[in-house]
Amino acid sequence: MALLETQKAGSVGVIGRPRYEPHNARIKLFSSVLVEDRSQLAKILGEVRATELENTDSTRTTIRAFVRKGVVDKHQEDRYNLEARFAVDNALSDCELVYFGRNKTTRIPDSESLQREMEMIEQITQQVSRITYKQALDRVERAGRGYKISRLAEPNDQDIETLFRLYQEAYAKYTFEITRSTVKEMISNGNIVIVARDNTRSIVSSMIAEHCTIPLQGHASVELYELSDYATLRSDRGNGLMTAMQIEAIRRIRESENGEKAIIYAEDRAAWTAVNRSSAKAGLIYSGTLLQHCVLESDRDFNERGIYENLNVWVAQ
Repeated sequence: MALLETQKAGSVGVIGRPRYEPHNARIKLFSSVLVEDRSQLAKILGEVRATELENTDSTRTTIRAFVRKGVVDKHQEDRYNLEARFAVDNALSDCELVYFGRNKTTRIPDSESLQREMEMIEQITQQVSRITYKQALDRVERAGRGYKISRLAEPNDQDIETLFRLYQEAYAKYTFEITRSTVKEMISNGNIVIVARDNTRSIVSSMIAEHCTIPLQGHASVELYELSDYATLRSDRGNGLMTAMQIEAIRRIRESENGEKAIIYAEDRAAWTAVNRSSAKAGLIYSGTLLQHCVLESDRDFNERGIYENLNVWVAQ
């Protein structure tokens, strides 16, 4: 079965065929085939392997596919590890979204840092409880800085400039080059942009619910929203802004047309505890970890080395 090729800007990338991304030194695929059995999965992995042989500079391969439940329960593929998975029954009955990954030996996580990150996740999943939107807003209000959470529906040039400087402060390196042009692109394309403003009406925090439609061969299309591109000025951190913005984004998506069928997820930096705590408070469920997934360098709680970071997958129920 041939893979359908569809172009989509943003983190999902080209849908339906493996593609090499030089900036992240990885091969990436989001399959447009709903995997019904092991033979279909083997064919997809074989096509990915062919792309690896053509792109020797790649140090990581990452694959996402919708898979019928049970197909990967005894996954023993030597080359591609099962890194994350979660059920998507609201979008596709009896199916799950599965992440496969492979890293070359030059791109293996530091074992001590990874262990500490996994201990952090265990602690969060055991101790952090979901909060309501009212509780999230009450915490924001207690900061006493006049914060307001809203959707940035029609950004102007000043908004773009402010966001550009916000992302410059938040990230030393990012999964794509941060420029005014790329910032303008990522807050368009049908994405939902949620911001927090202080009492001067300045944007001090931002996140994007990146929207993507996945056309599945022989099945209805699936709507994805990735909660991503989190950034808060250092002077405004620790006030619950991200949790409130996440809950607001999820609320808006669920209340939109066919929003109950949308898949809402996040890929949070494993080296930054706060964003993982925020996702847990917003009601997302931890579903796995992507190893040295992409170029990402910012403030770190753990001693991750180099330009690549592990990402934790969280999904909204």
